[in-house]
Amino acid sequence: MDANEVIQTAHHQQQTVITRLQKAVASQQLAHAFLFAGPNGQGQAAVASWLAMRLMCENPMANGDPDGTCSQCQRISQHEHPDVIEVHPDGLSIKIDQIRYLQDEFTKTAVEGAQKIFIIYEADKMTDNAANGLLKFIEEPHGQQTAILMVENPKQLLPTIVSRTQVIEFHQMQPKAYQQQLLNQGFTEYETPLVMALTDSLSMAKTWLEDDWFKLSQEAVVKLVTQILILDPEAFNSVQMEFMPLAKERERQGVLIAMLAAAWRDVVMMKIQADTNLRFVDNTAWQTALAKYSVEQLLAAQDIILTLPVLLQQNIGFQTTVETGVLKCQFALGGTH
Repeated sequence: MDANEVIQTAHHQQQTVITRLQKAVASQQLAHAFLFAGPNGQGQAAVASWLAMRLMCENPMANGDPDGTCSQCQRISQHEHPDVIEVHPDGLSIKIDQIRYLQDEFTKTAVEGAQKIFIIYEADKMTDNAANGLLKFIEEPHGQQTAILMVENPKQLLPTIVSRTQVIEFHQMQPKAYQQQLLNQGFTEYETPLVMALTDSLSMAKTWLEDDWFKLSQEAVVKLVTQILILDPEAFNSVQMEFMPLAKERERQGVLIAMLAAAWRDVVMMKIQADTNLRFVDNTAWQTALAKYSVEQLLAAQDIILTLPVLLQQNIGFQTTVETGVLKCQFALGGTH
């Protein structure tokens, strides 16, 4: 995103937070260290960039925004500013060497102006040594320095780090705003209800667009649920043929099972006509097939599907877990034929 897109995104996703920061900057009461806490993908990165641009901007606007056009803003938005240091986990954690690099950088004078900023993504993934190193760094800031840490849960950080930062809660976006962000990312109107039911993280949802994974997964779930409802013996084989190529990553195995649970929820709701807020819009085949079942039969199958995540947690293989679920569901619905 360019600088103006970052500014617009920050306002769109977290207007309340932006207004709060604007007031703090205007009154010169801005903290030297912030903790952005909340579910991933709720605008933390955009707000962090907005704040960095606002502090560095050559010509800030009268409304409290950075101008989005100066060299400072443009380079920050492109992650190319020498005085804005960003740290991401190296593999599964943020290591002490990365914090030492920060410390070394911030003992130096700013390359441009006097302000220096560091942004730590997924700060809850710091090793103990890294966290202790960061604590000392925050306790003894050098000159005009601003720290921004991002975590999903502040309790995962050292209490002493939390106490030395200003905690800003990033609440889940309003449904309409979240849906619009998903549409902007590339999801269709048909897909967004399911995405919204599966995650409140834009960043996670974005990964599902790679290689059409979400589209293919949704199609696979629709097919499998249809096969279960019509007691098709090929449903068992569909797990290997349709599901396994989509389930190479452990995290996505859980998402696929959550999709299956969301689909069966739709089936039950369609049967009792209790909910128009369905996650799967194209369900004509289900509507026809479920007519021959009682609500009790459908609920029995739903109970089976809802136990599948427990099997995964017990280290039972994904294929075995889903195949077992399919067979049990068909049995609950009246046989496997």
